Amino acid sequence: MPQKSEFHLDILIKKEEGYYSAHCLQFDLVATDDTLRRTLEAIKNLCIAHIENSIENRNMEFLFSPAPKEVWAEYSSSLLNQRCKVKQENLLFASKSRPYFHIQSCYA
Repeated sequence: MPQKSEFHLDILIKKEEGYYSAHCLQFDLVATDDTLRRTLEAIKNLCIAHIENSIENRNMEFLFSPAPKEVWAEYSSSLLNQRCKVKQENLLFASKSRPYFHIQSCYA
């Protein structure tokens, strides 16, 4: 029986001028949209596609490509100074043999 994997993903969400942005720090992926809800859905779908593509193509060594240190510093600072609303959730892939991931988002 295959062992299930778990991914922990940190996402920095910001209201920019006229749109929202969501930045997944572990993968350095960014999604933007006009509404917060659609931005969150977009980053989740982008992360799922990235993970599934890496698994299907046996390309796990390129799965993680961390965001620049400045983005990590902004995320950490927002968490430490309680300047963001933190939301945590677990997401499962459609296939039960696929890993699931835990998202911690910080809406700064």
